[in-house]
Amino acid sequence: MKKFYSLSLGCAKNQVDSERATAELLSANLNAVANPKDSDVILINTCGFIESAKEESIETILSLLKDKKAKQKAIIYGCLSQRYSKELAKEIPEADFWLGNYRAGMLLEALGFESQAKLCKANPPKRIRISEFPHHAYLKIAEGCNRACSFCAIPAIRGKQVSQSIENLVNEAKQLEENGVKELSLIAQDLSSYGTDLYKTASLERLLEALLKHTKIPWLRLMYLYPEHITDGLLSLMAKEPRICKYADMPIQHASDKMLKLMRRKYSAKNLKALLYKMREKVPDISLRTTVLLGFPGETHSDFEELMSLIEEIRFELLGGFIWSPEEGTSAMRLEERRVSAKNARIRLDALIERQDEISEEKNRELIGKTLEVILDSASEARTQGNALETDNIVKISKGKAGEIKKAKITDARAHELDGVFVN
Repeated sequence: MKKFYSLSLGCAKNQVDSERATAELLSANLNAVANPKDSDVILINTCGFIESAKEESIETILSLLKDKKAKQKAIIYGCLSQRYSKELAKEIPEADFWLGNYRAGMLLEALGFESQAKLCKANPPKRIRISEFPHHAYLKIAEGCNRACSFCAIPAIRGKQVSQSIENLVNEAKQLEENGVKELSLIAQDLSSYGTDLYKTASLERLLEALLKHTKIPWLRLMYLYPEHITDGLLSLMAKEPRICKYADMPIQHASDKMLKLMRRKYSAKNLKALLYKMREKVPDISLRTTVLLGFPGETHSDFEELMSLIEEIRFELLGGFIWSPEEGTSAMRLEERRVSAKNARIRLDALIERQDEISEEKNRELIGKTLEVILDSASEARTQGNALETDNIVKISKGKAGEIKKAKITDARAHELDGVFVN
């Protein structure tokens, strides 16, 4: 058993797990290959968050294993396997192991490398990044979530929040910096609650201060904030520190008090609006990204209009939207008889995205003539601090080198794309 093929599906948090899984197998002298047909072991890290992600995971598993040789071993792990391992083991017998959420040593243990697995558990190897963007990395600062949002299965899949220590995270960031990382995106299911389990209080500000002190990574980005625990201290630090991107990814889900209560979001529309205004005030030029959920059971046209009103008022730079799907194990399943029709949910989402595209273009056009710091992801594409990798706007730029951070003057703009030229 010498070669393995690894595929990661789903979110950035899964990607970090896949990078750790790769390091685990490399530590036992297995070699990574780019073609599953050349491998002795096939690894698939699955996503099981929403229905479409589950379907993609199952289709990928079936596709990869249809020509699996008898001597090959297939390991399925991650969210989908965590949720449905018993059922899927019966439906897809081609897979040899259904292991659930990644834990250090579990892959080697399954493959019979007992001594190496024991060493891996005691001293996990440094993760091996598997990204086409060597200048960017994700730093997973916590796993799991203590929230009880009625639409979300993550706590059932990933468990309660478990934060990594500041010391360990700083050490990991220093290793990533040594490997050439220029942009570090902090991720968790609930970033703003970081440290409440370890330090008995929300400690994202403390972590950022430690990363600023002990590394020289130019850009630090905050992803997946929950509206609670966004403190004045955190906003002040973001405002004064040029290395912290003026960017906040904060899914609000809705803006109707009735819907927020049904979703168990633990804040009111009034408090949400006050927080968004405070973020605009405390952090000038902040780019606000959010996510909303349409078609949740009980949503009326009036509720939708309240959400549209907030979007008109706040004018988010970036916004993504999803249609609710019933997820096993969530309390929202009990509300399914009040479900909005698929047609109405789609109409609402399309109307919202159409208006948001107009707002995004208007916001982008306000940048024309401004000189901004950008990071190059390729020879001709870059991003501003206000845009995250792979999800947000790009800046079309003259030829440069991936990983460079330079000044660029914005010359033109559209809803999801800007044009720029380098300036001295």
